[in-house]
Amino acid sequence: MVLGADGVAPWWAGRQRILNARGVPPRFTRGAAPIPVTARVCWSDDGEERLQATATAWTVPLVLVEIADPRSAFRGVWLPAGDVRRR
Repeated sequence: MVLGADGVAPWWAGRQRILNARGVPPRFTRGAAPIPVTARVCWSDDGEERLQATATAWTVPLVLVEIADPRSAFRGVWLPAGDVRRR
Protein backbone atom coordinates (compact mmCIF):
# COMPACT_ATOMS: atom_id res chain seq x y z
CA MET A 1 0.00 0.00 0.00
CA VAL A 2 1.18 3.49 -0.80
CA LEU A 3 1.82 5.80 2.16
CA GLY A 4 2.10 9.58 2.13
CA ALA A 5 4.98 11.56 3.63
CA ASP A 6 3.06 11.62 6.92
CA GLY A 7 2.86 7.82 6.98
CA VAL A 8 -0.89 7.81 6.34
CA ALA A 9 -2.40 6.04 3.34
CA PRO A 10 -4.14 8.39 0.86
CA TRP A 11 -7.91 8.19 0.37
CA TRP A 12 -7.51 6.22 -2.86
CA ALA A 13 -5.21 3.52 -1.44
CA GLY A 14 -6.78 0.11 -1.81
CA ARG A 15 -9.01 1.15 -4.72
CA GLN A 16 -9.04 -1.27 -7.66
CA ARG A 17 -10.46 -1.21 -11.17
CA ILE A 18 -13.22 -3.67 -11.99
CA LEU A 19 -11.93 -5.26 -15.17
CA ASN A 20 -15.25 -6.71 -16.38
CA ALA A 21 -17.13 -3.39 -15.91
CA ARG A 22 -18.68 -1.83 -18.99
CA GLY A 23 -19.69 1.71 -19.92
CA VAL A 24 -23.17 3.09 -19.28
CA PRO A 25 -25.51 1.99 -22.10
CA PRO A 26 -27.51 4.67 -23.94
CA ARG A 27 -30.86 3.09 -22.90
CA PHE A 28 -31.82 0.78 -20.06
CA THR A 29 -34.76 -0.38 -17.93
CA ARG A 30 -34.79 0.57 -14.26
CA GLY A 31 -36.33 -2.02 -11.95
CA ALA A 32 -39.28 -1.22 -9.69
CA ALA A 33 -37.38 -2.78 -6.77
CA PRO A 34 -33.77 -3.99 -6.31
CA ILE A 35 -33.21 -7.66 -7.18
CA PRO A 36 -30.80 -9.72 -5.02
CA VAL A 37 -28.01 -11.13 -7.19
CA THR A 38 -24.61 -12.76 -7.07
CA ALA A 39 -22.17 -10.85 -9.28
CA ARG A 40 -18.86 -12.06 -10.70
CA VAL A 41 -16.38 -9.18 -10.29
CA CYS A 42 -12.83 -9.24 -11.67
CA TRP A 43 -10.66 -6.91 -9.56
CA SER A 44 -7.44 -5.51 -11.06
CA ASP A 45 -5.32 -6.73 -8.11
CA ASP A 46 -7.37 -9.34 -6.22
CA GLY A 47 -8.70 -11.25 -9.24
CA GLU A 48 -12.11 -12.88 -9.66
CA GLU A 49 -14.63 -12.84 -6.82
CA ARG A 50 -18.35 -13.53 -6.41
CA LEU A 51 -20.17 -10.81 -4.42
CA GLN A 52 -23.67 -10.56 -2.99
CA ALA A 53 -25.21 -7.45 -4.54
CA THR A 54 -28.42 -5.97 -5.91
CA ALA A 55 -29.39 -5.31 -9.52
CA THR A 56 -31.23 -2.05 -10.14
CA ALA A 57 -31.32 -1.70 -13.95
CA TRP A 58 -30.57 -3.75 -17.06
CA THR A 59 -30.43 -4.05 -20.83
CA VAL A 60 -30.21 -7.27 -22.84
CA PRO A 61 -26.40 -7.54 -22.53
CA LEU A 62 -25.74 -5.59 -19.28
CA VAL A 63 -26.91 -5.34 -15.65
CA LEU A 64 -26.38 -2.40 -13.27
CA VAL A 65 -25.21 -3.85 -9.96
CA GLU A 66 -24.80 -1.94 -6.69
CA ILE A 67 -21.51 -2.95 -5.09
CA ALA A 68 -20.84 -1.84 -1.52
CA ASP A 69 -17.11 -2.59 -1.45
CA PRO A 70 -14.38 -0.12 -0.44
CA ARG A 71 -12.18 -1.36 -3.31
CA SER A 72 -14.60 0.12 -5.85
CA ALA A 73 -14.54 3.84 -6.61
CA PHE A 74 -18.18 3.56 -7.72
CA ARG A 75 -21.27 2.30 -5.94
CA GLY A 76 -22.88 1.04 -9.14
CA VAL A 77 -21.21 -0.79 -12.01
CA TRP A 78 -22.50 -2.16 -15.31
CA LEU A 79 -21.54 -5.83 -15.73
CA PRO A 80 -22.18 -8.29 -18.55
CA ALA A 81 -25.46 -10.16 -17.92
CA GLY A 82 -23.54 -13.46 -18.00
CA ASP A 83 -21.64 -12.35 -14.87
CA VAL A 84 -24.82 -11.82 -12.82
CA ARG A 85 -27.19 -14.44 -11.35
CA ARG A 86 -30.36 -14.02 -9.28
CA ARG A 87 -30.11 -15.32 -5.71
